Amino acid sequence: MFAEDVQLIPEGSFTNFLTRMQKRPENFAPNLSSLWKVMDKGGLAGVLGEAGETVLRFNGYLFKDTTAIALNADEIGLLIEAATHKWNHVEPAIFGTLLERALDGKERAKLGAHYTPRAYVERLVMPTIMEPLRADWAGVQAAAGQLIEAGKADEAHAVIDKFHAQLAQTKVLDPACGTGNFLYVALARMKELEGEVIGRLAELAPEGEKQTVAELSGHTITPENFLGIEINPRAAAIAQLVLWIGYLQWHFRVNGEGKVPPEPVLRDVKTIENRDALVDYDTKILERDEHGKPLTRWDGETMKVHPVTGKKVPDEEARVEVYRYIRPRAAKWPKSDFIVGNPPFIGNKRMRKRLGDLYCQAVRTAWPKVPKSVDIVMYWWERAAELTSAGMSRSFGLISTNSIKQITNRAVIAKWLSAKKPINLVFAIPDHPWRDEETDAQVRMAIT
Repeated sequence: MFAEDVQLIPEGSFTNFLTRMQKRPENFAPNLSSLWKVMDKGGLAGVLGEAGETVLRFNGYLFKDTTAIALNADEIGLLIEAATHKWNHVEPAIFGTLLERALDGKERAKLGAHYTPRAYVERLVMPTIMEPLRADWAGVQAAAGQLIEAGKADEAHAVIDKFHAQLAQTKVLDPACGTGNFLYVALARMKELEGEVIGRLAELAPEGEKQTVAELSGHTITPENFLGIEINPRAAAIAQLVLWIGYLQWHFRVNGEGKVPPEPVLRDVKTIENRDALVDYDTKILERDEHGKPLTRWDGETMKVHPVTGKKVPDEEARVEVYRYIRPRAAKWPKSDFIVGNPPFIGNKRMRKRLGDLYCQAVRTAWPKVPKSVDIVMYWWERAAELTSAGMSRSFGLISTNSIKQITNRAVIAKWLSAKKPINLVFAIPDHPWRDEETDAQVRMAIT
């Protein structure tokens, strides 16, 4: 629907396809599969209209599996209703969270209840990523200004072009990325800065040489600059999609509706890794009781209303299997210039109940230098601080529980502020409002 509304596929062609399929629902799945196969390679899609339509090559990971789900006429009717809306201006930050909620039965009741508000995300992205980059840009502009005054416009152009090349190589990592809200906001903000840089290059370009964004050469910011680690496979897939939608929205805003990007429209690059951000291991073994039956525990998430108190309590019928981790060790993170994110809100006292004894044991074995009494977010803080102290990342910003101020959690911060290569705390909000998903209570969090 998004592709149709930004004219990446012919206007109205998908909605018309749905209308035809509602009359013959048995043909829906095979025809949709065939459309996705064409979108993967580009070419004539016979299912779009009577004579068919030529479709761009989308390629990318998205259309590798072309299995479509069979739907009945009523279900296709719901898709037709959805297709009547304009999808070109969908807000990716909300869209991703809503889509993940809709797919997860346990989360469905909270569909409209909670997502990380854009303003909260901006409060972290600006000091962590944009202030350092804008400080670099201010220095480059000053240097270019001096060269222009000295009559060296070509050299000024070269200085700005070099900065643009560096900007286009800048990598941002969210090591607990969910459906990609932080990465999407970072993409939007960095694209704004890139727009200013390109504008300045155009002003200084030699006569008759129009400055263009070299999208094919990689000399521009694309979703490939934004890396994520996410343990939930659906959320990880949605995060990748959210980044491409955000990027394509930017492309059409700058270049005009209908001005298609170079093919392939989606590149076959997976920057969101579906794995655990804290623990790597050789293998995990299913624990069994003396009769060989798999051991289970409460899933750590599903709640039910207590029949007497009316309060939400753990639903003990929601079970997951218990695994033992063999040779657990600290997970590696991909190399990045900036680290930003919102790791899970699980206090130290709730970790065992929410995550299980054996997982908590694996985390503590993998991170022996972190005090056992910390909230789980501090393991993310430790790794980000380690990378920043070593000069492998420029800066990091994390949302955490506001108990980061308490002695046990503060020990991790104190260690890095007084390390051999110390880091500096440049921005901190000790107490910020937040809506807790589990209880719907107003809780507080911190930003560092």
